Amino acid sequence: MAQASGSQDTWTRGWGQGVSEFVIKGKGQSQLSLSCEDYGSQPATVIFTDASGHQVSMDEDKSLQVSIDGGALIDISESGSRVGGNNLALAWAQLRKGKQVSVTGDGVKPATFTLSGATKVLPAFGTHGCVGKDAL
Repeated sequence: MAQASGSQDTWTRGWGQGVSEFVIKGKGQSQLSLSCEDYGSQPATVIFTDASGHQVSMDEDKSLQVSIDGGALIDISESGSRVGGNNLALAWAQLRKGKQVSVTGDGVKPATFTLSGATKVLPAFGTHGCVGKDAL
């Protein structure tokens, strides 16, 4: 598994065993982690950890939502359906262009992270193996 250690308020990239991981850390234990299997044979994953260490992951039957720059919530709970895959692609594109992202989900407290520098770290969705479950 990739190990991008992440820095507070700075997007970092890591790679290991064919998986690229993109991470930003926030206050406390909060962290947003996106990962892609290089050849696109596995779906991209999004894991959010709140300041207390509680975690929610995409495609695990739990709610996971993001809001970019205070916009409407985008449901990225699952990427197996066409709608879910489209939502993930939309959210991913906005992560690369926005200024900040707020993340919330089942069993976690919301957190906000900067998107400064994300464009340089996050590849475009659909490249570098970054695909939704619906594309497999």
